[in-house]
Amino acid sequence: MFGFGKKTLVISSPADGALMDITQVDDPVFSEKMMGDGFAVDPAEDADTICAPCDAKIRLVPDTMHAVALEKDGVEMLLHIGIDTVSLHGKGFTALVKAGDKVEQGQPLIKFDRDLLAEAGKNCLTMLVVTNQNDSIKEIEKNLSDMHETMVLTLK
Repeated sequence: MFGFGKKTLVISSPADGALMDITQVDDPVFSEKMMGDGFAVDPAEDADTICAPCDAKIRLVPDTMHAVALEKDGVEMLLHIGIDTVSLHGKGFTALVKAGDKVEQGQPLIKFDRDLLAEAGKNCLTMLVVTNQNDSIKEIEKNLSDMHETMVLTLK
């Protein structure tokens, strides 16, 4: 009745910058929530690092280093830097973590070279997607004006 005992997970933005709903991303894979619900951040001009949005365990960092999969309390999340950046085959990205690492909220995960991405015609818009929403989440509350509590997930 009053929310007592509800288990929640607070998700922060992985970078400082302009926040937007996932439905505003110019790629149907994200905007149509084919991978799940979430949000995106356009990192500030001086930003070159994507950080952990919460305490979590790293599940995957692909060889292309353009993304990282995390898990916390059964919630699986994907951080994806840029659109079609997989085609860069890792060029312009430096992974700072590996699968199996436990990370704390705010810990750097991936550095990106903004200039190299721009030269390749890519941007650094970063999407955070909950990939197993149906299995683990009762409710998603978004606050796209708060970098520290951007999304609050009520867990099943």
